[in-house]
Amino acid sequence: MPQTEALFRDVPLLARLAQPDLRALASRGRVRSYRTGAVLFREGDRGDALHIVVQGAVRVSVLSPAGSEATVAVLGPGEFVGDLALLDGRPRSASAIILRPTRTLVVTRDDFRRWLRERPHAALALLEALSLRIRRTDEQLADVAFLDAAHRLAKRLVTLAVGQYGTRIKGARLRVTQAELASMLGVSRESVNKHLNGLARRGLVRLGRGSVTLLDPDALASAE
Repeated sequence: MPQTEALFRDVPLLARLAQPDLRALASRGRVRSYRTGAVLFREGDRGDALHIVVQGAVRVSVLSPAGSEATVAVLGPGEFVGDLALLDGRPRSASAIILRPTRTLVVTRDDFRRWLRERPHAALALLEALSLRIRRTDEQLADVAFLDAAHRLAKRLVTLAVGQYGTRIKGARLRVTQAELASMLGVSRESVNKHLNGLARRGLVRLGRGSVTLLDPDALASAE
């Protein structure tokens, strides 16, 4: 499968598409380049495109009613943002800022709608993918309800490694700060620092400046 098709296949919303349908959609994608600090989009902007990160890193964040900012995720190569914008076109629910020189593969909502009109049978595959997404959201809510901060941190580190490398690879280096992890988990930076140092003492991770390296991802996963 060509590289662009593989990138689209990694987007859960599109993962169940038949290969001819996926190939037709991938042919509509265009690569765009961004410099560090560039704004991909702001919370409240019109949702008009899907972005798949080809190279670089994108920080996704939201604002509280009081105006404080929380990091939702840091996206690396192969990860994506804006898939639901293809379907509803509603305002962005988060902001996306470029952390370092980045290239994204983009498909606009207009191109997506034209593709769907040509291939209406693909709608069923999209509905199946949306159902799986809802199930994952339920799992995340259960994590918040039933797991303490230490276990949620371990689970998030493994999830980030799988997202970045496609597997729980030993030596996976995650370029993420403790403040960003705290924002993702909804806890204090001090709490993240405490639990990371505990994992480091157990030999599960190595801490660096703005990074966490997974030394024993299997053991870390079992610590979830």
